[in-house]
Order: sequence, then C-alpha cells, then structure tokens
Amino acid sequence: MKKLLSAALALALRLGAGCTRTETNTTSSNQTEGAQSTEAEQENPLTEAGALNFVFSSGAGGWSTQLNLQPDGTFTGHYEDTDLGDMGEENPDGTVYICDFSGSFSQPGMVEDHFWTMSLEYLSTQQEPGEVTYEEGIKYVSAEPNGLEQAREVWLYLPGAATKDLPEEFLSWTTSAFSGEVPEQLPFYGLYSVSDQSGFVGFPVEESA
Repeated sequence: MKKLLSAALALALRLGAGCTRTETNTTSSNQTEGAQSTEAEQENPLTEAGALNFVFSSGAGGWSTQLNLQPDGTFTGHYEDTDLGDMGEENPDGTVYICDFSGSFSQPGMVEDHFWTMSLEYLSTQQEPGEVTYEEGIKYVSAEPNGLEQAREVWLYLPGAATKDLPEEFLSWTTSAFSGEVPEQLPFYGLYSVSDQSGFVGFPVEESA
C-alpha cells in the first residue's frame, strides 16, 4: 500500500511540474511575439509619420496629382488637369481631365536610414479612362493617374535624406517646393515612382492642412 501511495505521489509531482513548464513556455512565446510585433511597427516609418499628403506637379500649369497615404500603406488620390483652350459648342468653358483612384503599397523596406522602398500592390480608378461627360459647359475626360501610370517600385524618402544622392528626375519635379537653392538635406517626405520617373512632395496631413 505504501508503495502505491509513493508511486501516485511521484506521478502527481511529475504532472504538476510538466504543467508549470507548459505555462511558462506559453508566456515566453507570447512575449516574444509581442516584442516582434512592436519592433515591426517601430521599423515602419509610415507608422511614425502618420497620414501623409503627397503632390505631383510641375509647379506651373493647371494640373496636379494628389495622393493621401495612410500608415498601413493604403492610399486615395485625385488627378486633375484643366485645359481652357480645348473648347467647343458643348464645352465653352474648356476641358478637364480627371482621375479618382485608390490603391496600396507594401510595407516599406529600409535601404538606408532615410531611403525606403515599396512595391505597388494594387491600383484602381473609379472611372474607366477615356470616358467623356459634359456638365455646366465643361467637358470632363477620365484619365490615368498621372505620375503612377507605370508604377511598380516606389521609393520613399524621409526628411533628412541627402539631396546629392537623390535621382535627378525626382529633383526636377520637386525643386519648386524648395525656397531658393536645393538644400543639402530633403526638408519633406518624397515619393518617387521609378518607372514613371515622377517625384511627389509630401507633408504630414496636419501640416498640409
């Protein structure tokens, strides 16, 4: 009888010890996953920046592409180009080319401290390009999102990036945002579509407002 009690006690102790180890391992695993999640969030510059408003424009003329980028990589945008010289009987007030669009970029991958790269995951337009409508003397023509028509790889520049290292094509589109000469460091966020060779100037939404 004593031998049976001793065996039962030993078995209970072993089972209890096993349960304790299982709980400890689960807690450790949860802590590790939490730390990895936090680290991933800290490594994403969009999370820290918040919503960003980007503009692609020559600084002259009646056209621009607006792009509002969210921290999760999703975006919405609007392109508009007014041509007052393109008129007729139905559109005495000219022609406007427009495009409303939305899409998503992948999570940024760091190349250097102020240089990150993203890929375009999808891009959708509200109107089929080429559609024509007339309203109040204006001809509206749906178009492609200017500056993103061929977008595949997109580079994200953070404020502080050395301007001497930036592509000439990017600088050619964004110099109108500089006051005077091009500074040594980029004073705003930049978005560069490699295939389109288009440069967007970006600021936090609060500052843009």
